[in-house]
Amino acid sequence: MPTVYDWLLLAILVVGLGARAWFGMRALRRLDTERAATGRRRLWLRAMATQWGLVALLVVLWLARGRPFVSLGLGAPAPWGLAGVLAGLAFVVAVLAGQRRQLATKPELVERVRERLEPVAKLMPHERDEMPGFVWLCVTAGVCEEILFRGFATWLFAGVLPAFWMAAVAQAVLFGIAHTYQGPRGVVATGAVGLFLSGIVWVTGSLWAAMLVHALMDVHAGDLALRVYAGPRTPAGA
Repeated sequence: MPTVYDWLLLAILVVGLGARAWFGMRALRRLDTERAATGRRRLWLRAMATQWGLVALLVVLWLARGRPFVSLGLGAPAPWGLAGVLAGLAFVVAVLAGQRRQLATKPELVERVRERLEPVAKLMPHERDEMPGFVWLCVTAGVCEEILFRGFATWLFAGVLPAFWMAAVAQAVLFGIAHTYQGPRGVVATGAVGLFLSGIVWVTGSLWAAMLVHALMDVHAGDLALRVYAGPRTPAGA
């Protein structure tokens, strides 16, 4: 059963991720283009340190209470559920690859992507040499946010709510709030992503596939940003 320490960690989670990201993005938006590259790399490093620090706190709490880590969704996935998710992922990747190729021939798509990324434009990679650091950020988000939200927050709400879907909705709301720095549309979008990833956890019975999908979604967003912001300096088939 959840304890007061679990609720305290949840509060730290929402404030630690949400408030810090909001203030970090506010400072980043005030920087000019020349200084923004350094600013976003520092923000990436702080975000990674914050997320891994929160996971470390969660591990300490779990060990102190003698809880099994499988309760966080870190057990082996169900084979058939995992196979279905991976098959769906392969299809989506193929579709997205085709859409990315169209960016080189359809200027209207470039403008559409720029508009969609506008709230986080300065956070995204703009040059090819920024991509490795951004990928590490994506891996961190995929692993840590799944453990913290789809794992811990869902476990916590499941202990006080009568149905899994209610716990999934509750954690998705918090997931959206933690992304307030993306603006109202970003909050709704990330909340919907949180529900989608909860569905993957439900189908597979673990977090591992959701971690993979989450990280790949973020990498895809970074790749799109690189294509529309780097312009002709980025090879169309890279």
